[in-house]
Amino acid sequence: MGEAIRFDRFSIAADPESMAARVLQFGPASDAEALKLLRTSFPDYPLRARVAALAFLMRRQRAQASA
Repeated sequence: MGEAIRFDRFSIAADPESMAARVLQFGPASDAEALKLLRTSFPDYPLRARVAALAFLMRRQRAQASA
C-alpha cells in the first residue's frame, strides 16, 4: 500500500523573523556565530532562507544601535 499521510518537510516554513527570534534565544556574539546557529537550528532550510534571517538580524541590530 501507500502512505496514508505524507507531509512535506517544508510545509511549515519559518519566515526570517521567526528564524531570527530562535537564534536570538542563544545570544550570538557575532554574525558568524548567528549564521552557525541558523545552520544548526534549520539544517533542512535552503541557504537563502538562513541568509535572509541573518540579514534580518543585522538590520535589527543596526536599528537598535541608532535608536
